[in-house]
Amino acid sequence: MRNAILLTLVGIVAVSLLTVGVVYALPQESPAEFSSGASAEALSSEDTSGYPYLLRSYDGKLAVFTDDLVEPDLVFDVYVRTLPEYDQQQLERGVRVKDYDKLTALIEDYIS
Repeated sequence: MRNAILLTLVGIVAVSLLTVGVVYALPQESPAEFSSGASAEALSSEDTSGYPYLLRSYDGKLAVFTDDLVEPDLVFDVYVRTLPEYDQQQLERGVRVKDYDKLTALIEDYIS
């Protein structure tokens, strides 16, 4: 009886480890609708040149620029290299943002 219980527990642990291994082996990309809000901004066909805010990488960190595109107004302790590849590419180019509410929503997406 004791051997049967031990064998069952070992089997459960083995199946659990196998499941975890398979999950980690799968690609980590998420569908477009689940990625951060930057993708919706980038796919938009409207002219964003007049938008007052610009999110982009500055010294490897997430930064907000407004009037001066040389020095950021805000720099966050979020390293761009830790974000998904798509977001990294968008932030290298710069993501224009229309208003303050959208800006705070995007920053929340990148920080979380």
